[in-house]
Amino acid sequence: MTDETNKDPLAALRKNIDDIDRQLVDLINQRAHQVIEVGKIKQGASIPIYAPHREAAVMKKVATLNEGGVFPQEAIEAIYREMMSGSFKLEQPLRIGYLGPIGTFSHLAATKKFGACVGYEDLRAIEGVFEEVARGHVNYGLVPIENSIGGGINEALDAFMQYHDRLNIYGEVRLGIHFCLLSNGKPEDVKKIYSRPEAFSQCRNWLATQYPNAERIPAESTAAAVREAKAEHERDPNCGAAAIGSSLAGEIYGLHSLFEAIEDRQSNVTRFLILSREETEISKKDKTSIMFTTDHRPGSLVDVLSVFKRNQINLCHIEKRPSREVNWDYTFFIEIEGHRKDATVAGVIGEAKAHCTNLTVLGSFPTCETVL
Repeated sequence: MTDETNKDPLAALRKNIDDIDRQLVDLINQRAHQVIEVGKIKQGASIPIYAPHREAAVMKKVATLNEGGVFPQEAIEAIYREMMSGSFKLEQPLRIGYLGPIGTFSHLAATKKFGACVGYEDLRAIEGVFEEVARGHVNYGLVPIENSIGGGINEALDAFMQYHDRLNIYGEVRLGIHFCLLSNGKPEDVKKIYSRPEAFSQCRNWLATQYPNAERIPAESTAAAVREAKAEHERDPNCGAAAIGSSLAGEIYGLHSLFEAIEDRQSNVTRFLILSREETEISKKDKTSIMFTTDHRPGSLVDVLSVFKRNQINLCHIEKRPSREVNWDYTFFIEIEGHRKDATVAGVIGEAKAHCTNLTVLGSFPTCETVL
C-alpha cells in the first residue's frame, strides 16, 4: 500500500474495490467461456437455449449462496438475470415478442425478465404474440394472463383456444404494477385522461377522488395512451391531456410524472405467461395449465375437479370462457401444482380426461415466486 492510500482511507477502500472489480470481470469472462461451450453442446443436441427449470435452479442456488451476505437478494438476482441475458447472446441470440407498443407493462416485464442482451419484437395484439411464436418468428412470447385486481385477461384465454396445438406455456413472470399520471401540464389543468380500460379500473378510487370530472378516453394500451397525450401537448400545450401509464412510458415518450403509485392497491401485480414451441423439464416446484370442456349434465364440472381433490393435487387457479361454438357452452382453464411429466400428475390428468369432452395440457412450468 502506498503512502498516499495510508493517508487517505477513502482512497485505500477505492483501490480495494478496483482490485475486486478486476477479479469480478475476470471471473465473469471465465464463466462466459463455459457458457460458450454449453451453447455448442445444446445446439449440437437441439436443446433449447433458454431453459426455465435451469434458470429456477440457478436463482435458487445464488439466493442460498448469498444467505447471510450484506448485498440485497433482489440485487443478486438482477445481476444474474443480466448475466443470463449475456449468456443467451453468446449461445444463440434470442428474440422475445411482447404486447406493444414500446413502454407497455408487457415491455417492462419482458426486459426485466430477459435482460438487455436479447432482441425484442414489438407486437400490437395478444393474438399477434401467439401467432409469431407459433410461426417461429420469435423464440419466445410474453403475454399478460391475469391481474391481482382486474382478474383474468380474456384475450389471452381466447387465444389459447386457437393456438393450443401450436405452442406451450413455458414459464411465468410476476410484475408489480405501479401507475403514474403523466402530463406536460399542471395537475390542476388536467381535463382528460387517456389509458387502457383495465388501468382506469385499477385506479378507480384514486381517480374518483382526484379527478372525478376528467374525461376518460380508452386507448389500446397504456403506452399508446401516453403517446396520444404527448401528441396533444405538441399540438396544444394547454390541452389538459394526461395519461395513466408506467414511468418507463413517460421517459420514452416525453411526459412528466404528475403523480406516482396511483393504483388503488399497492400490491397490484400482473402475471404474464412465457410462450414457446418447446416444453419445459421438471423443476422442484412446477405448475401445469389445463384447458377442458365437459358435457352438459349435472355435476360434470365437479366430476373433473374431484379427480384432483381425491388425488390431493392442489388446484391453484380456475377461469372460464365461452367456447365460441355453442351458446352457453364454456371452456374451463385450470392450473394445478405439479409437472405434466411427473408420473403421478400424468396419471391424474388422464383420469380427469375421462370426464371431459376435450382436455388439453397447455404447458408445465416452474412456479414464479419473485415479483419483479
